[in-house]
Parts: sequence; C-alpha cells; structure tokens
Amino acid sequence: MDKNVALTSSVAAALIAVSALTPSAEPQWEDPVADLDTAVCVDSQGYRVADPNCHEGDTNGSGSSAHGGGRWFYLNRGARLPFLLDSVSGAAQDGSGSYERRPGISYYQAPSSVNMTRSRAVSRGGLGSSGRRFGGGWS
Repeated sequence: MDKNVALTSSVAAALIAVSALTPSAEPQWEDPVADLDTAVCVDSQGYRVADPNCHEGDTNGSGSSAHGGGRWFYLNRGARLPFLLDSVSGAAQDGSGSYERRPGISYYQAPSSVNMTRSRAVSRGGLGSSGRRFGGGWS
C-alpha cells in the first residue's frame, strides 16, 4: 500500500511540474508595425475588412466610401498594422492614422501577413476521442 501512495505522490508532483512549465493558454500576439505609410480598408464601424471592399487602385484617392461599403484608413509609418476585423480606433486616437490621407504621401497595401483574423486556440477534450473512456472500461 505504501508503494501506491509513493507512486501517486510522485505522479502528482510530476503533473504539477509539467503544468508549471506549460505556456499560458492566452496567445501573445506581437503586433506588426508598418514599415511604409499604409492604407487599409475599414467598414463603417472602423473595423478592418478585406481590401476589395474599397476601390482597389485608389489607395491614394479620397478615402470615400466605395462599392463594397468600405473606406480607406491611412496609417503612418511605424503604426500598428491591424489584422482583419481589428478596430482602427486606437490609431485614430493616438494620431498614427487617419481617414484623411496626408498630401504628397504614397500609401501602400498592408502586407499579406496581416490579411487574416486573430483567433483563439480551440480547446478539445484531451481525453481521447470520447472523453468518457478511461483505461479499459467505461466510466
């Protein structure tokens, strides 16, 4: 019986040690920044949408509403690049971006690395296919 207690204690200690070394479930996003002055398409609520929702060849245009309902938002070099469905309100508030383009500046499309949405990891049961089965029998 003492062997079982010692074995159980050592297994519990090992599990605690492994859980302490496991990284947190919350992903740490490193926000990319614009190397160049960049235009991104946003919807009427100020959330980034795919560029085809704005006039494609008009990144240096007026920024007015386009056929897809979007309008251009102009980010300064060094500003945080928003992923799709991210809000641009922070850039508007801190002055690193605007709905009005600056005169004489050429704007570029955002790199493809930010043409995706942020998502959280999907958690599944982790106990095999059913999650009800343990060992040889049903629990």
